[in-house]
Parts: sequence; structure tokens; C-alpha cells
Amino acid sequence: MKPAKRPPLSARERLLLLVFPGALVLMIYAVFINPGHSSALSKARTQLEQARKQAGSSVAGTAALSADLTRLKQDLEKVKRESEALKQGGDTLQRAKSVTQVGNLLVKHGLVVVEEGPAGAAGVMWAIRFLGTWPGVQAALQAMPDVAELTCFPLGLTMHESAQGNSVHEWTLHLRL
Repeated sequence: MKPAKRPPLSARERLLLLVFPGALVLMIYAVFINPGHSSALSKARTQLEQARKQAGSSVAGTAALSADLTRLKQDLEKVKRESEALKQGGDTLQRAKSVTQVGNLLVKHGLVVVEEGPAGAAGVMWAIRFLGTWPGVQAALQAMPDVAELTCFPLGLTMHESAQGNSVHEWTLHLRL
């Protein structure tokens, strides 16, 4: 007897016959052959993330160090100029620039320069007489270190009481040029 003839396979059944064996082979590969590769891949990913974090922090650190180095070089140059000015008294042009800068700084902070002139015989001491209030004087003195090419140093500050009894006093700033 001849076996009964099977009906032809539908498109869906033919697709399942192709997909199921392939899926079975893929599952066997994933469970038995590939686990070592998966762990190596996950380890490599963690190492990559750590390297990215370190690279990011080192780039930021490098930029910060570069900015610090630039600032320190500027500070060193300023200290060298100030040291040279103290040793030699500076040249005449530099002294004149410094006095002008101090005068401009006082005016910038609302103080009125009345008189300025040499206070010593050698011309390395300078006195600037001005009018103003204590907050203006304090602000001007605090701003002096920020002036770029200033090579003079304040030696003393004197105050004369106002005759009118108000808060505007007469001040004298003594500088070492």
C-alpha cells in the first residue's frame, strides 16, 4: 500500500522549517561556544569606559594646568619687574608710568588727586596727595596689585581730618619707585 499523499506545505510552514533549525544552531552556539567571547567583550567595554573617563579627566587636567602655568609665568614676570625696581629704582620712564598708573587708579575709584611729587632726594620716593573717602581709598589700594606694569610699592598712607567734619579726608600716599 502506498502511503497517503501529504498535502503541500504552506509558505508559513516552509519558512518555519528554515528558521527553526537556524535558531537552534544559533542557541547552541550562544550557550556552548560563545560565552568566553561574551565575557571578553564585556571586559573590553568596561576597560573602554574607564579609559574614556581617564582621558576626559586628563584633558580637563591638562587645560587647568596650562592655565595655571600661564598665570604663574605672568606672576613670575611681575615679581621680577618689582624686584628689579626695588634693587635699581627702575628707569625714569618706568617710574613715570607707575606714577601715572597710580594716579589713574585713584581717579578711577572716585578720588581726586591734588598734588604729586618726589618725596625723597634720590627721586625713588614719591608722594601723592588726594581727597576722598575711606572706601574709595581702600578699593584703590586693593586694586594696585592687579595693575599689570606697576613697579612701585606703597610705603605709607596718612590722613588729615576734614575741616568740614564730613567723610571726605585728605590722604597722602607714599610710594617707593
